[in-house]
Amino acid sequence: MNRGIRLSLAPARGARDGGVERYGHWLAQALAERGLLSATGVPFSLKARDGGEVVRTGDGVSAAWVEACGLSPKTWRGHVERERGAVQAARRVVATSPMVAAELARFYKRSDAVVVLNPLIAPVAEPVVIASGALVFVGHGFERKGLARWLSVLAWLPGVHGHVVGNDQRPRRWRTLAERMGLADRVHFHGAVEAAPFIAGAALLLHPAHYEPYGNVVAEAVAAGTPVVTSDAVGAACLLDPHHVWRSADGFDALRATVERALSHPRPPVGQPPSADAHIEALLAACA
Repeated sequence: MNRGIRLSLAPARGARDGGVERYGHWLAQALAERGLLSATGVPFSLKARDGGEVVRTGDGVSAAWVEACGLSPKTWRGHVERERGAVQAARRVVATSPMVAAELARFYKRSDAVVVLNPLIAPVAEPVVIASGALVFVGHGFERKGLARWLSVLAWLPGVHGHVVGNDQRPRRWRTLAERMGLADRVHFHGAVEAAPFIAGAALLLHPAHYEPYGNVVAEAVAAGTPVVTSDAVGAACLLDPHHVWRSADGFDALRATVERALSHPRPPVGQPPSADAHIEALLAACA
């Protein structure tokens, strides 16, 4: 008999919640609607470092994040060790993507992680009217999400307008950078507005993140039929044709070439995000 899931969920903080929190509140509601959220169920945490009988790597693998973003291993050692301990102590580990599963094996010696891709939470929207051929960026925390790379690509595309949806702790820094790159008239910063209409109206969603364990925005673009280019450090790249995935080790010229191919000859995705029912069924199987 299925015991259901006892979900470890941080309290809501409002509009500034990140992807893990938004997913968690969606999951709590979805489990409750199906009678599967139980105080006596299998302990399940959304973030590996929170520990539990079953842990989900909602924030990815911190050791991989530190390496990918060039952070100080010494500064983050305690954080990484706590997460490693929780991962190794868990009965089952749920990875948000094949990329994260490989990182769990490499950094934490857990080669038995179960991959459960995120479902599509945001509904497909009607496109907002933006300039024809527009390049779109969506994400909070512009440094990790690769906005500097995105701006460099936009600078290489004369006449193309770009739209940035999301927040950053230092928004003025990014506006100043765009001005210095001669992009003041072509970059439009919209803040934390609903992203789905911009995704639906874009010629291309470019998501060149330094590290992203999944990337719901990529899945949303796939569902909307919008071409996507992403870096190989994004878990949801598994949904895309390999010609739309940029290997960061190949350098900026390769990123420009990948964007050019995607704009001129977009290829259909090789996968789709799972349905809500399929996602929850996979989680229940992992918790069994």
